[in-house]
Amino acid sequence: MAKLSEEEQALVEQVSAEHLEDYVINITRQVRLSGSPEEREAFRYIARTVEAWGFEIEEHHPECWTSWPVAALLEILGETPVSIPCITHSMAASTPPEGVALDLVDVEGAEPASLEKRPVSGRAVLCDGLAMPGKVFQVEQAGAAAQIHVCGERLHEMITSIVWGSPTPENASLLPKTPIVSVNTEGGARLREALGHGPVRVRLRTQVDTRWRALPLLVAHLRAPRGAGDFVLMSGHVDSWHYGAMDNGAGNATQMEVGRIFAARRQHLRRDLRLAFWSGHSHARYGGSAWYADYCWRDLHEHCVLHLNVDCVGAKGATLLTEAIAMAETRDLGSTSVEKIAGQRLSGARPSRAADQSFWGHGIPSLFMSPSEQPADQSESARAYAQLTGGQARSGGLGWWWHTPEDTLDKLDPAHLVRDAQIYVLAAQRAIEDPVLPLDYRAAVAEAKTTLTAYSDEAHGRFDLAPVFGLLAELGSAVEKLERRIRAKTLPPGAAELANFCLMALGREIIPISYCRSGPFEHDTTLPVPPFPGLEPMRRLGALPPKSDTARQIAVGLVRQRNKVCYHLSNALATTQATLAALPKPRAGGDLKGRRG
Repeated sequence: MAKLSEEEQALVEQVSAEHLEDYVINITRQVRLSGSPEEREAFRYIARTVEAWGFEIEEHHPECWTSWPVAALLEILGETPVSIPCITHSMAASTPPEGVALDLVDVEGAEPASLEKRPVSGRAVLCDGLAMPGKVFQVEQAGAAAQIHVCGERLHEMITSIVWGSPTPENASLLPKTPIVSVNTEGGARLREALGHGPVRVRLRTQVDTRWRALPLLVAHLRAPRGAGDFVLMSGHVDSWHYGAMDNGAGNATQMEVGRIFAARRQHLRRDLRLAFWSGHSHARYGGSAWYADYCWRDLHEHCVLHLNVDCVGAKGATLLTEAIAMAETRDLGSTSVEKIAGQRLSGARPSRAADQSFWGHGIPSLFMSPSEQPADQSESARAYAQLTGGQARSGGLGWWWHTPEDTLDKLDPAHLVRDAQIYVLAAQRAIEDPVLPLDYRAAVAEAKTTLTAYSDEAHGRFDLAPVFGLLAELGSAVEKLERRIRAKTLPPGAAELANFCLMALGREIIPISYCRSGPFEHDTTLPVPPFPGLEPMRRLGALPPKSDTARQIAVGLVRQRNKVCYHLSNALATTQATLAALPKPRAGGDLKGRRG
């Protein structure tokens, strides 16, 4: 098991429970709807605090498509209407003031793909589970005129759009167009009991305030004394559902405590630390981070070495630390940090379309969202969290209070908050202070081989990936040589700069083809994206008649995607080979410790 060094022990002991508590209390004094005056108060508190530590403050106020749920009513119509408690959701449609009256149809347990066979068109659809964006979209596509989601014992606030960030003319049609409400288990049972006695007609009335709003965005820069402008981005959202102590006051507190600690050891920094505090996570579908990704694209692409996201940390009962998300190239960094603090290792969960992961197109390595989770259970919120993160329900999610009015200070465990902050401190220290970036692209190449071998097997020889596998073999060999050279204790002076340039270039080539459908300048929807999405259609070929139109059309697209993957892998290989040729030969002595890369 990895152990803390004396230097690391001294560093993590600087994390203060008292400071963390103070930050959280100040941030969570009010409900923080995106773009609200109350949220701006929290931003002002964060800005003046970190500025006092020596951070340079940069503020933006982008206009983003933002949606606040206001009110909802659901009634079973009849001689005496029966009211069912409910809430509506961000990005759902508003009804006319008088509401809409619709026939109710129950699709309990139906798979989304089978909805087209159900009589849902023009009706209010009753379905199980949280109002997750993907499900909302599929039900609406099937023709539903309204949706009622039975979300478990408690009502959980949700945002229902699959559009990442603010809409464009090309994707505005994907925004929800119908009213959507959620009811609890008791409400769902009452609706189903009524259906058991015959046809049911319901009235829904929803009010959702959706419009362009100016959102606050705070970026705080801690400059390295001799850096070249490269930086670690540590981000978290300030906006909240209700008081949001765990989600995400505790995350903001963690950002601040990491900032305080590194401001006091600025002389050790080789790279800048950039703290980004977003608005629009909860009510604008990651609108703040998506705006920053677009408007600061070149700076991020050229200089960001790592994105550390902080969302929902320090919770009571959060004793599971194996399921934190990490890219293959950041997994060892994350796993070592978790193991040294909590004695657990990461299982290997890939990042999913969640948690302000707006920077994959830039080729920026990513690590963490919520490093600590509840132990596995069978709750609806746990199943929803697994869907959100692309996991296999190996955890119990973030707690029953997630996205409810009960997310208050008493849901935090001070010891867990310190533990999670220490994990971020360790990961940040290596990314900011190590001469050579702690990124392992051997793991990324190995993951690519495993993924594409599985696709090839499912295609049953119907599509040739030999050019891709050939490049992966060459790249794997080159990256293995690179790792041996750049991790040597006797790495010559100046070599770290070459090594870091190569590591960043590898990410810029590999991450977009591994994580993005739409390419570097667009944002995919929130729907799941499989690894190497351009080549994933191979999996369908094995089950299709070879001469069918569909099989032939898929093959046309796959050739283009194979060209794309080969292009980026060739670039990665050329950069690695050029770096190996340019690296000075190892020599005796000259330990890297203390040198600036």
